[in-house]
Amino acid sequence: MATGQEFPDDFEPATLEHPARNVPKPVMPEEAKQETEAGAQAFLDYRTDAVWYAFQTGDTSLVRAVTSNTCERCLDQFNRIDNIYSNDDWIAGGYEKATILPDSFLKAPDGIYSVPVNLESSGVKTVEGGELTSQQHPFETDEGFNGNIDFRDGLWMYITASPRSS
Repeated sequence: MATGQEFPDDFEPATLEHPARNVPKPVMPEEAKQETEAGAQAFLDYRTDAVWYAFQTGDTSLVRAVTSNTCERCLDQFNRIDNIYSNDDWIAGGYEKATILPDSFLKAPDGIYSVPVNLESSGVKTVEGGELTSQQHPFETDEGFNGNIDFRDGLWMYITASPRSS
């Protein structure tokens, strides 16, 4: 996990035959509660672990707690995860990592940080009714996204990701 947590010996990743088993629940590190570049990165690491946890378990509560309700794309994704798991279907894969680009951690006048990130995805497969129904292939890019995050009352909040203008 990006937060450095260990996987238990009995963890089994999801396959086309069964959902993930014994999935470790991410824990937000203390560093992720600081308004620093390292704190922002630790927060993004935690959030990506929380998204992965949602993909593996269908439990979207952790990622919803650190994501703004104004991120419609995010809410659509979480609702889709909820729907998949409510039908005894599951998701395999789904690990993502967002790494803040060097020398780019700046606070805008409105208090929001819009930080350029390298984005990696392991891809994701959706299994419904015992069949592979969709697949997103792995990708990596350092030229496409800004992570928009806010720090208030000692906590980070993920606002959204937006395409970076050329």
